[in-house]
Amino acid sequence: MYAKTLLFALFAAATASAAVIDGRQNNNNNNNNANANAAADFGSCNPTIDFVLGRPGRKADEGTFLPTDAVVAQGQQEALNPNIITNRVCDQLGNVCDANDAAKALCEQAQALVQGLGTKDQTTADAFNQALGF
Repeated sequence: MYAKTLLFALFAAATASAAVIDGRQNNNNNNNNANANAAADFGSCNPTIDFVLGRPGRKADEGTFLPTDAVVAQGQQEALNPNIITNRVCDQLGNVCDANDAAKALCEQAQALVQGLGTKDQTTADAFNQALGF
């Protein structure tokens, strides 16, 4: 019985989290990435990442991750491991983007989501971006 109760509670929490994520508006303007949530303000940056096959110096079928915002990506090379890039994005929110604490916390949640997925493909970038409301 305890296991069923625990599973139900986890399902309810996941459903509530999904409702919050789905309630955010998609806004690609780098200077104003306010979500419908309004609590998360990413400052001057777009915290999204991309996944691209065959970047220069890579095999045509080798996919890598990189932040999409030039300010966030400055000095960062693409990576096979998405956790390197999500870490960079979350660090840069505080270092150069002037993001608020709610945005930093949301980024840390999205970063944990990516770590938990264990994937290294387009679905990984999509999951991170969607968790941030993009």
